[in-house]
Amino acid sequence: MKSMTGYGRAERSADGIVVSLQVSSVNRKNIEVTCSLPKEFQNLERKVVEKSRQRIGRGRLQYSIEIRDEQNVVAGLPSDAQIDAGLARLKTIAERHGAACEIDAKVILDLARLLEAESGGLPGEIVEGLLMDTVDAALDDLVAMREQEGAALKQDLEDRRQKMADTTIETKKIAPEMVVKHRENLNARLEQTGLEIDLNDERVLKEIAMFADRCDVSEEMTRLESHFEQFAELLSKDGPVGRSIEFLIQEIAREINTMGSKSSSIEVSKNVLAMKNELERIREQVANVE
Repeated sequence: MKSMTGYGRAERSADGIVVSLQVSSVNRKNIEVTCSLPKEFQNLERKVVEKSRQRIGRGRLQYSIEIRDEQNVVAGLPSDAQIDAGLARLKTIAERHGAACEIDAKVILDLARLLEAESGGLPGEIVEGLLMDTVDAALDDLVAMREQEGAALKQDLEDRRQKMADTTIETKKIAPEMVVKHRENLNARLEQTGLEIDLNDERVLKEIAMFADRCDVSEEMTRLESHFEQFAELLSKDGPVGRSIEFLIQEIAREINTMGSKSSSIEVSKNVLAMKNELERIREQVANVE
């Protein structure tokens, strides 16, 4: 089991080119990948997305990628030194022709765009190889963190699942007492009326039988026991299981709510409330399971 939150970073270099990146993930129903590359390497974004989907089942991944040469010049952008040299050359040319040269923000921006357009760029094959290696390394970190957090989530979910299963077993023991208690209360009320009614009277027996049918929660508890077994199986599976557990939680909630509506016992109602509380905590935790 893996969590959907994590972080990874890596850096690789070759032939004076350095690729460094960071990747973070948060919970999402599906897999989403976003990354931003310099415009001359935007064609590689698809490969980054594909590689990510091969390693990650669910979650939103956000990449921060930097590509630079050995002078730490960010790919696709002129350096300060390049801009300064360009401005100096511009002043020299202006002086040679006897023209005034006023440097303002627009001149600097136009020069930066010109230098960017004239830049020969970095060799694509080297950049692609470094980028893919760096993505692999960063994803290794990310997956390791997601697995570590997932192990803690798995233990917490198993503890809560077991607690609910134990409560169901306890409820199964005390649920039949609801009918016994109802019979005792019915007998007491009949005695208080002073009416001479045989407790074995067909009408009395019919009332007790109807009540027993209305408050019978045996089917719900049997289904709950089956759901808890499925829950345990999902927790032991490899790969994404978050969606399956979310669906199973809905089924468990339905059975618990039905038990609550049938209950006429304070003890059974307390157990139902306890299971609802545990299920809500499980629901919150599962929202972060891959």
